[in-house]
Amino acid sequence: MKQNNIDQFWQNVTHAKFSFHGNQLSYAFIIPENAKAAITIVNGRCESYLKYQEVAYDFYRQGFAIFMFDHLGQGLSSRLLPVADKGYIHHFNDYIEGLALFVNQVVKANWQGTHFLLAHSMGAAISYLYLANHPHPFKKAALSAPMFGIPTQGLPYSIAKFLVKLLNAIGFNTRYFFGQAGYQEKPFLNNQLMKSEPRYAAFRRLYKENPGLKLGGVTVGWLAQAFSAIDQISKTPAALPILLLQAEKDSIVENSAQDEVVHNNSLILKKVYSNSWHEILFEQDHIRSLALNDICDFFKTDLCE
Repeated sequence: MKQNNIDQFWQNVTHAKFSFHGNQLSYAFIIPENAKAAITIVNGRCESYLKYQEVAYDFYRQGFAIFMFDHLGQGLSSRLLPVADKGYIHHFNDYIEGLALFVNQVVKANWQGTHFLLAHSMGAAISYLYLANHPHPFKKAALSAPMFGIPTQGLPYSIAKFLVKLLNAIGFNTRYFFGQAGYQEKPFLNNQLMKSEPRYAAFRRLYKENPGLKLGGVTVGWLAQAFSAIDQISKTPAALPILLLQAEKDSIVENSAQDEVVHNNSLILKKVYSNSWHEILFEQDHIRSLALNDICDFFKTDLCE
């Protein structure tokens, strides 16, 4: 029944593109009648706003206008390399400027009321630096499993950073980093993203039905830019009240790095979700519902039922 409602809701969403540095970024939005506030959703690496249909529907039902877009180099937006499923970006700031332009050209043009921001993983890293360094309309932000640190698979962090910097400097920036490859579909039992089998199946089905969404592993260049952004985040104070949602079982990003940022910022409230894997917003119902309620309460209690 819920899926039917989501499908019907999605038919009323506006989809379009805007220009960014000679490329095209795809976006979507929907504004309910008598909307109470707006949420801009900033997705993570490998993702598209198409994946966030259920999340958008759940907040739309609570009276929120919803704005979403796809980052440069992934989703429905322009890819940067001939091999389209390589995870690559020229400069991490391109992600940040893409978000800034989306907010200024699309969000502000269609919504003048209260604004909130909800971001996941890489999108949360992008959002954190955007909020700290750009004028913005947002009152509060919720960051799900933010990419404030990356596991380095047994290598000391400093050595991993040096290796990536060296490889990048000698022209390997568009090559896959060691152990990375093109898009590969992992079976549910081996996945490290979520433990909701229906939502994982829906995610993989989306990619099968829309092959252009597929994105594989990361390149040396992407890693170099990610390390640079992480260094900036560790030195940057929070610019507004933030709810940080931490997944207890996360192996995609470093929870210890999140803890360090929280420790240095009195504006950040951390909540840990027991037994959650990386994608809290796509987890099993008992985890996901708790997280959605926490986000709603944090944004503004009297906006939510």
